[in-house]
Amino acid sequence: MPLRRFPRIVGFEVPPLNATVDVVRDPPIVGLLSLPPTRPWLDAFIIEAALTRSKLGDAMVSVDGTRVLFYASSTNARAQCKAVRDMVEKVSRQILAGTPSRPPGEAVGIGKTEPRKVLLVEDDEVLLDVTAEVLRGGGWTVTAVTSATGATAALNEASFHVVMTDIDLESPGQGLVLAEDVHRRWPRTGIVVATGLRSEVVPALPEGALLLTKPYQRRQLLTVLNLVSPSGVGPG
Repeated sequence: MPLRRFPRIVGFEVPPLNATVDVVRDPPIVGLLSLPPTRPWLDAFIIEAALTRSKLGDAMVSVDGTRVLFYASSTNARAQCKAVRDMVEKVSRQILAGTPSRPPGEAVGIGKTEPRKVLLVEDDEVLLDVTAEVLRGGGWTVTAVTSATGATAALNEASFHVVMTDIDLESPGQGLVLAEDVHRRWPRTGIVVATGLRSEVVPALPEGALLLTKPYQRRQLLTVLNLVSPSGVGPG
């Protein structure tokens, strides 16, 4: 099957750009796809976007129908457009070849022979319950707590494949402090930091951790957790 039967970017719609990115107020750049993406293509795209987060920086790439939405400043727009175009082409080539990038945990079969365990840390109890329900539906065993103190207590008592924490808990940035502590004390545990803040500044995360921007979709949530899930679980 030729590559032209898979999505590719055929053009960009570029709004007026500023010297710095404000993703709350600025409209996104729109990459126009040649074809509507299939579900396998979207799954592969989510993984590839997470894998290339450091390269894309604050682009915050997402797909809406036949549009790829992302952000750029007046100084890096050309580079961001090229990076997004290259990513779309890479995903299409992977699907064509039957070799899409896979989350590391999936590659080694984690979760297929043993329950995958996630520690969910969120001080909004409604969001905590909703997210826990989604994760359980995705095959995860969930321990849910509302504070960094509760998270540390849980980590001292049990091992987890992944810790997912809100960026702000009892105080601003406390989730980042928790993420650093997890990385230092339990280095084999994957880390996801969730944030509802939209900023041109990407927060510094521990090595291997991923940032998940709210609101997130079910498939995006499950894919990102799979992506950071390690090949083994246990205290560091």
